[in-house]
Amino acid sequence: MDAAKMNQAIRIAKLYYELHYNQLEIAAREGISKSSVSRILKNAMDMGIIEVRIKDSVLANGNLENELIARFPIKRAIIVPDLVGNSQILMQDVCAALAEDLPRYIKNDSVIGVTWGHALAVLAQQLPKIKRSGVSVIQLTGGFSRAIFESGALDVLKRFVDSAMVAESSIVEALKKDPQIHEILEMAEVCQTAIYSVGNLERPSIVYEMGLIDENDYKDFSRRGAVGDCCSHFIKQNGELFDKKIDARVVGASLETIKKIPNKLVVAVGKEKEKIITAALQGGLVDSLYIDEPTAELIVRHN
Repeated sequence: MDAAKMNQAIRIAKLYYELHYNQLEIAAREGISKSSVSRILKNAMDMGIIEVRIKDSVLANGNLENELIARFPIKRAIIVPDLVGNSQILMQDVCAALAEDLPRYIKNDSVIGVTWGHALAVLAQQLPKIKRSGVSVIQLTGGFSRAIFESGALDVLKRFVDSAMVAESSIVEALKKDPQIHEILEMAEVCQTAIYSVGNLERPSIVYEMGLIDENDYKDFSRRGAVGDCCSHFIKQNGELFDKKIDARVVGASLETIKKIPNKLVVAVGKEKEKIITAALQGGLVDSLYIDEPTAELIVRHN
């Protein structure tokens, strides 16, 4: 598209979306047909000149949010309705709600902790540009050697694919002696905001695919009361640590360190995660919960 056509597309988009001209009025103003106006608007949308965002926060269920806050030790509950019955769209919508709120939590010269996972990967695609200075982003669990970034835009929540567990606890102790890893563990102690999801006890998972947790381990964990993990720390139904010996193999901030972070933003979607979400809520691992309405209803009904 040449400059003249680009300018026309932007002009028509502004007339239509910002000044609220109808397509007939724009056609008369531009000296073109109504069908041409419609085509130009479609092309502008395809090219990314026009972005349409449906904001559904007005549909939030206030009563359900209040129920969650009354029953669990959390500050906020942001509940997103399931409008189309598609799990991927629902995940995107819940992550969009968190992305919209993110600027309120990010201050200059602050430390932000993140983890890897599907929810965080979806969130990473929706991060807003936030003008802050001196923001340090650390990975709370996983491959610490490349997990620290300095950014004013929080554009760094991505590619968290390293395993968060190792085969032997002795490896953890050796890794902690690495100066950069030690620095990140110290930064976790003063982290102001953590952003993560929770994982139910399921296969496949990264630790499962890498052979660190096998089928027998999962069966044993389930039999002994584990319901899932929070930042790679397996927890029980009451939110307490499942097994200290297993937990000694986790590379990253301890569960107690994570609990002390003042702004723990948790995004969780799907009824299959009811037990682990409930455990995280009861264990004081959530300050602000971003969740879909069907799962929130299930948690309230069972608690």
